[in-house]
Amino acid sequence: MEADDFLERVDAIVARAPQLSPLDGAVLASLDAEIAADSRSFAKVFGVAHALVLRAVSELADGFGLVAVTDRDARTQRTKLALTEAGRRLLAGRSDALPA
Repeated sequence: MEADDFLERVDAIVARAPQLSPLDGAVLASLDAEIAADSRSFAKVFGVAHALVLRAVSELADGFGLVAVTDRDARTQRTKLALTEAGRRLLAGRSDALPA
């Protein structure tokens, strides 16, 4: 996926769900495009502090229910993620992915 295509995807996600931050949208888009399936890989690929990615992951999982934590390394805090059904609905453009 080209950088411009990725950024367009992030913009589309955030436009569909304005309560999400651009970082939230980027995490979702990277999961969907299979660019990064864990927090540490995402941080490395995109040059973002791992702590910021972990904060976004927490919000996406606990706050919005768009991702599920499938594994976490206690030492490094590397967190493996998967899209939930709500996350897949949002990425498919469905308006019922997030509560109103």
